This record gives sequence, structure tokens and C-alpha cells, in this order.
Amino acid sequence: MMPATQQKSARNRRKQLSPWWSSLTRDRLGIFALTLFVLGLILLLIPIGALQGVGGIVFGTGLTVLVSTWSNRQQLAKDANLRRKAEVYGPLHAELQTLRERLAETQAGSKPYLQWIDVPGMQSPRALQLLNEEPPTLHRWSEFKADSRSLDFSESIRQLLNQTLQLAKDYNTTIQIAREASSAILAPLIQVAITQTANSAEFHQWHKEHLDTTRGNEGVRYNPASPQDWFVRIGLAQSTPAPPPVEQVWATVWLETGAVGNDQPATLGWLVAGNIAQTVRSIYDVCATPVGSYPPPPLTWIQAILDEGWQSLEGHPIYLAVRTLHEDLFRQVFQAETKLVDKLRSIQDVYEGGPPPL
Repeated sequence: MMPATQQKSARNRRKQLSPWWSSLTRDRLGIFALTLFVLGLILLLIPIGALQGVGGIVFGTGLTVLVSTWSNRQQLAKDANLRRKAEVYGPLHAELQTLRERLAETQAGSKPYLQWIDVPGMQSPRALQLLNEEPPTLHRWSEFKADSRSLDFSESIRQLLNQTLQLAKDYNTTIQIAREASSAILAPLIQVAITQTANSAEFHQWHKEHLDTTRGNEGVRYNPASPQDWFVRIGLAQSTPAPPPVEQVWATVWLETGAVGNDQPATLGWLVAGNIAQTVRSIYDVCATPVGSYPPPPLTWIQAILDEGWQSLEGHPIYLAVRTLHEDLFRQVFQAETKLVDKLRSIQDVYEGGPPPL
């Protein structure tokens, strides 16, 4: 009984033989060679010396043309498939593998949900131009389907890749809607927390001790001797004129822009993942940036805001839609990647001497 690797190799060779035979019978030269081969064989079987001599010549000519045609077609097939591997299947596989691995990390809970997938035809919001994490790309299939390289794929694979691309676009749209919904939920909770803190006895005492009254009409300022007290944030929030409302500004910073305006935090990704501890940590890190700014609010203060709104956030329909799209996209990318891997291994087995030794 042949080992599994030999059986697979034999199957691959049979797969290669079938289309070769089909193309041979459609080729005029192939039909002519086949006709000579069969005619020569018939003449060789006739027990007449002269006819057998002619048959030998005809048979030999037909066999030579057949072998030449076979070799030529094998070389053309090899060149074409090695080109497909290097220029089409390989680059597309690498891109899908990177995306699948990143989606899998979210599925495992080790990373937050992606907030953007870089696909052609979609412009990311302005605040997403600079990210903590470089978004995975899905460019190759759009490039291939725009030219003749799309013909290197069967109709079923083209449909599979089209569906994958559309799912990525739907995911981008939905995660942005989730950002807006999260901001709408968090902003009033932030406003309540700011008001409650500003009305506390601790804040009033701090305000009385550290308010800088030497600045005249320059606005509310606090004594530089107390820059490490996070109550500065509450005092400034209370004195900042609207619009936009301070709570909306804070929600935008926490979810979208980061403290420096161009560094998107992971807050939304952890919110959609349902990981409240990581969400709190992300907001705290945003408030702690840049180094040297006012101290961030205590983790317990941030935690209390999220606890108050967690039920509305966790069960929000748009969060459920993001998670569903994420799962669908993961399955679709995995399926497309698997088919590409199978084809790449087939090319390796038939045209590159089989599996690598290591």
C-alpha cells in the first residue's frame, strides 16, 4: 500500500492528466499526432512487410509529436502555475493569513475587536488616520478582479472572495456605527460623574485650597503647586464653556481620538469584546497621555461610569451585529485561505518536487 504522500502525489498527477488529455483532443496538432499514432499502430499489426514499414514510420512520427506536445504543454502549465503562485495565489494567501490570524486573536480574547480593515473603496474617518495598531489590509482581490488575473480563479472562488470583501466592508461600516452608539451612551454618564464629583466635599475642599485667584479675568486656573491632583480635570470641565459639551469631548477622546488627537485607543474594541477591565485600562491610558499632563482619574472612577452603563453597552444591538459580522468574516477568510493553501500545495507537489524536506 502506498504511503499517504505518494497517494496524494498520484492523485495530483491524475488531475493534471485529465485537463491535458482534454486540451490535446481540442488541439489540431494533438489530433493529428494522435491520428498518426493510431494509424501507425494499425499498420504495424497488418502482416505485410511494406505496410509494417510504413506503419513504423507513421507510428514513430505520431509518437514523437505526441511526446513533444505533452512536454510543451507540461512546461506551459508549469510556467503558468509557478507564475500564479508567485504573483497571485501567494500574495493573496499572505494577506488573508494575516487577517485571519488577527481575527483569531480577537476570537481568543487576547486582542480587542478591530476598528478598521483597510479595503479599497472605503475611506477611514479622519481620526483613524494614525492608529495604535496598523489595520490589516484586504487589497489583493480588488486588484486581481480588476484585470485578467481574476481568470486565475474559478467562478466559485471568485464568489467566495467577493463575499469576503463585502463582509469586511460591512464590518467597517458597523463598527463605526458602534462607535457613535457608544459615545451616545457614555457622554451622559460622564456628565453625571463630573457633576457628582464637583459637588463632593472633597472636591470643594481641594478647589478652595488650590484655586489660583491671582490671574484676574484669565479664567479658572489652579495653583501650579498641585499639578498632580486629578481634580484639575473636574475643575476645568466645570469651567469650560460649551459647545461642544465637555462630556461629549471626553467620550470622543476616550473612544476615538486619544489624548493627542490622532492616536485611536483600543477602548471601542474592548467594549465590543465585553472586557470591562481592559476597557477601563484603555481609558486610563488615554487620560495618562501625554506624559506630564494632568493625572488621570482613578481607575475606580472610570470603572463606576462603565458599571453604570454596562448593561446598555454590552447588550446593544449594534454590538451584537459587530460580533456576528466578525464571526462571519473569520469563517469566510478561513475558508478562502484554506482553498488557496490547497492550491499552493498542489503546485508545490506537481511542479516543485513535492513537500519541502523540512
